[in-house]
Amino acid sequence: MKLLLDTNLILDLVLNRPKVSVIKQVFLKAEENKDEIFITASSVTDLFYIIRKTLHNNRTYEVMEDIFSLVRIIPVTEEDILSAFFAKWKDFEDCVQFVAAQNYGIDFVITWNKKDFEINSNVLLPEEYIFLQ
Repeated sequence: MKLLLDTNLILDLVLNRPKVSVIKQVFLKAEENKDEIFITASSVTDLFYIIRKTLHNNRTYEVMEDIFSLVRIIPVTEEDILSAFFAKWKDFEDCVQFVAAQNYGIDFVITWNKKDFEINSNVLLPEEYIFLQ
């Protein structure tokens, strides 16, 4: 199965936020099931910016390298951007991720904010994925 993680889940893991244990369970479940975990190319730039701003040091490249060892990256094409733009979702970034995931054949998007994904099919909370049979 192919899973796309919303950017915030990666930030929870990297920045050791309160829900980090749940995110670690997602990675353990994916490893156990041999599921592949992806992020979008647009998430990479967001992650780099936020991590660099948060850590205030030169460890950003090291942290990003650690992320790259855990996930694969799917492209975001011009078609994805335009489709997301004209869909006019409340949250453009989530729409870009969702459209790119659909076009790449991702089975599930995992996020804390299902309500931000106006099309809820194939969108799961981390706990829903963990307990998915």
